[in-house]
Amino acid sequence: MKKIKILSIFFLSLFTLFISCEDSEDASDVDYDVITEGIVTTLRGTTGKLLGSVVTPSDLENSEVVLSDVNAELTLKLAIEPGQVGENVSKYELVKSFNGGTDVLVTETTTLPISIAYNSVDEYFDGFTVDPKDLRIGDKIEFKVKVFTTTGNVYYQGSNSSKYSVVINCASDLAATYTIAYTSGDLPHVVTELSPGLYQISSMMAWPTSGYLVTFTDTCGEINLIDDWQFSNPIYGKGFVDTNGDLVWESVGVDGVYDDRQYRMVRQ
Repeated sequence: MKKIKILSIFFLSLFTLFISCEDSEDASDVDYDVITEGIVTTLRGTTGKLLGSVVTPSDLENSEVVLSDVNAELTLKLAIEPGQVGENVSKYELVKSFNGGTDVLVTETTTLPISIAYNSVDEYFDGFTVDPKDLRIGDKIEFKVKVFTTTGNVYYQGSNSSKYSVVINCASDLAATYTIAYTSGDLPHVVTELSPGLYQISSMMAWPTSGYLVTFTDTCGEINLIDDWQFSNPIYGKGFVDTNGDLVWESVGVDGVYDDRQYRMVRQ
């Protein structure tokens, strides 16, 4: 991979979002033997959220989380990947796990597509032996697809599109237009919600029309850049959402060089 040099004092200036969609090459992934051993499925179009409030905001790692049905939604859509034809499949299973634990069956079917909806916290945790008092921000429920073939084999689907995760988080509403003050004037930057707690900033910093993108998470008011892009330079950024709803970046950096000056994205 090539490396880039960042000349702006705000190191986020040239970042371009890159999300990897490469399949695993594990032998148990049916994706690599489609013709003889099954069919590639997809969970594209699935959406979900599991949001609550923390009892002790100053200690997110250890604080209990109070979840409510109002912010517990899931629409799972399981289908055959376009362009594929189902062969040698005896059944499909949709399973879920909590924090990487034991799989729990959600449903099984011999035909696709299917759709499943959750509208409560209990539906999310049905089948798990989890004490609600032990739930924490960042806990994850992952949904995966298993394929059972007529030859007696069982495969997990390997592609990222055949997996979907819902992470416990606080409610977040940061999608808006923000401005950052430069000597040449205020420049607008649009923040778009990709999923609950996950956002994308468009037209970064000193290149307002270039279309560069970067993603970040909001965890109960703590914001962090995601180091997931096409260049080899590691990126870093953290900050918080203030009482006005502004995004305050306290430390940003690339390639191990950090700028600890504060940058404020003012909500419009």
